[in-house]
Amino acid sequence: MNKRTISIISALLMIMLVGVLLASCSSGNATATASSSSSDGQALMQDRCSVCHSTDRITSAHKTAAEWTTTVQKMINHGAQLTSQEQQTLIDYLAANYK
Repeated sequence: MNKRTISIISALLMIMLVGVLLASCSSGNATATASSSSSDGQALMQDRCSVCHSTDRITSAHKTAAEWTTTVQKMINHGAQLTSQEQQTLIDYLAANYK
């Protein structure tokens, strides 16, 4: 193998390692890097939404997926910190469980 190929392989392995480490940190369990969307949504609700709201306020609401999308976007506009992937995970969770 030439030097460039080794460098590319090393870089790819480093990126994969960082991804695994980040996934294990976010799940709270190093052996469970992939958790279900439902538990991810519940964790997001508890970690991000309960900063400003009680979970009872959230879980007592009954909304459609479109209404949850509007609500989550409104909360992001008010400063809620969610990536676009987290936003979709949260909306899917809320829409499935609090209709």
